Amino acid sequence: MKTRTITLLLATVASLGLAACGKDEKGPEGQVVATVDGKDVTIHEVNAEIAGMGPQAQSAPRKLVEAVALSRVIERKMLAGEARAKKLDQSPNFVLTKARTDENLLVQALQADVAGKVPQTPREAAQKFISDNPVMFADRRIMTLDQIQFLRTPAQANLPLKDAKTMQEVEKVLIENNIDYRRAPQQIDTLVLDPRLSQEFIKMNRGPGGEPFLYSDQPAGAPAPVVYVNVVSKMDTQPFIGEKAITYAQQVIQRQEIGKRLQAELTRLREANKAKITYAKGYDTPEKVQAQLQKAAPAAAAGAPAAAAPAAGAAAPVAGTPAAK
Repeated sequence: MKTRTITLLLATVASLGLAACGKDEKGPEGQVVATVDGKDVTIHEVNAEIAGMGPQAQSAPRKLVEAVALSRVIERKMLAGEARAKKLDQSPNFVLTKARTDENLLVQALQADVAGKVPQTPREAAQKFISDNPVMFADRRIMTLDQIQFLRTPAQANLPLKDAKTMQEVEKVLIENNIDYRRAPQQIDTLVLDPRLSQEFIKMNRGPGGEPFLYSDQPAGAPAPVVYVNVVSKMDTQPFIGEKAITYAQQVIQRQEIGKRLQAELTRLREANKAKITYAKGYDTPEKVQAQLQKAAPAAAAGAPAAAAPAAGAAAPVAGTPAAK
C-alpha cells in the first residue's frame, strides 16, 4: 500500500518537474520555499496544505508529502493568477462569495477565540457528569427507529395527527394533506443524545407494534422545525464506562461550556446591534415572520385548535395533544 501511495504522489509532482529546471541556482531562502511569478510561497502555506491532505499523507515520506503539497499550492496560485488576468475576481458572484467566505472564516476565528478561553474539565466534574447521566454511560442504549420526518410550517400546525395510532396512519394524514415527508430507519445512540430526550424515548417505547410518538427540533440550516414521528423497533443496552467514558465526559462538558459562551456572546451582540438593524418592507426576524404566517394560516384564522409538535427535547405520543413549540 505504501508503494502505491508514493507512486500516486509522484504522479502529482511530475507535472511541475520540468518547470523547475533552469531556475536560478540560489533560489528562495528561509521560510520562502518557492516563488510564482515573483510572489512568495511560504512553508506555512505548505504546512496548511498538508493539514488538509488527510491520513494518506501520513503513509508517505515527509519530503515527498511536502513536494506534493507545494505543487498544489503553486498550481492553485497559477490558476488564481489566470482568473485574475481574466478579471473573474471582479464578477458580482465572486465578490458575494468571497465576502461570505471571509465572514464565515472570521466567525470561525471568533469561535476558536472563545473556545480557547474555556479551561480543561476536571476529572471530578467528568465523573459527576457520568453519575448524573447514566443513560449516556452505564445505561447507554442503541435504538433502531422506524422514523418519519417532515418540516413543520405554520400551515401544517393543525395536522390531524392526534388520532393516528400507527405509522401507516401517520403517512395517510401526510399524504392527504400533500405534505412532503421522508420515512426511513434511523439508529440513535443515547451517548450522543440529549439525556432528557433519551429518557423520553425509553419511556415512550412500546416496541415495534407500539403507538408512534413525536418530537421536533430545528437542525442548523433548516428553514423551519423538523418533526420526527417514531416507533422504536429495537433497543439494546451497551454500557460505556472506564477511562474512555471519563475522557468523553470531559469533552462533552467542555463543548457545552463553549456553546454557552458562544450563545451568550451572540445574545450580547444581538442586543447591542438591535437599534442598528433596519429591515426592508416584507422582511423581518424569523420570529416575527413566523407569527405573521401563523396568523394568516387558514386553519388558525378559522380558530382551529392547535396540534403542533412538541418542543425539542420533549417527546409526545401522536395520539396525544403535544405542546406547541
